[in-house]
Amino acid sequence: MIVLNYHELVEASPSNAWSLTHDTFEAHLSLCSDGLVSPQSFLRHCPDPKASCTGGVLLTFDDGFLSDYTQVYARYMTTGRIPGFMSFIPVDLVSSPGRMSWRMIEELGRRGVAIGSHGMAHVDLTTVSDANLDRELRVSKSMLEDRLGQEVTLFAFPYGRFSRRVWEAALRARYTHLFTIQLGHHRGFEPFLYSRLCLTNNMDAEYMRQHLLDPNAMRGFGWRISTKLGLYRPLMRWRYR
Repeated sequence: MIVLNYHELVEASPSNAWSLTHDTFEAHLSLCSDGLVSPQSFLRHCPDPKASCTGGVLLTFDDGFLSDYTQVYARYMTTGRIPGFMSFIPVDLVSSPGRMSWRMIEELGRRGVAIGSHGMAHVDLTTVSDANLDRELRVSKSMLEDRLGQEVTLFAFPYGRFSRRVWEAALRARYTHLFTIQLGHHRGFEPFLYSRLCLTNNMDAEYMRQHLLDPNAMRGFGWRISTKLGLYRPLMRWRYR
């Protein structure tokens, strides 16, 4: 399973590295559309941490940009070009310029988009106090659940940064699937951690093609060697002990 991470889709001239043009996204879709899976399928077939979940590509989008609604949902999902996606919302940014409104987020939730939390203010959770960490995790979860009328169990770490303290707090807050942007096994080195390939606008269609053909080849030398020797997970667990 390959989990892809996007941010904002724009018409042209991306304003930052995280924005992709529609043409670039179209090129990516042309390479992986046959293997796309819905969030529901992903979650249904990967409930057991010991189970194998291979094959397929899952789309995720961070930061609650307006393009989640106007493009990813309206242009691609409602027309059947993609089976669905995950949208991770930083609650304090809802309805700010360029971001979705609560009405839009609620509609996405009703129409099968898997809504997850991205915290409150999109801060590096490894740097905040325990009290602020608790607010980022629990208050954002509660506000999303109140709006959606359903449990929210998905969380994406802002900037992909996490620590044992952060993930233990997230698990206590009753999140079940935690997403980062480091490369590695799709499940990361713990059963509740999910790695994603974060796409930036300098990663062209050829980069995507190579990654889809052989994700391991696109990861670093250290990852490949440690994985071959069976040391990747032990080393990462030692790093985050």
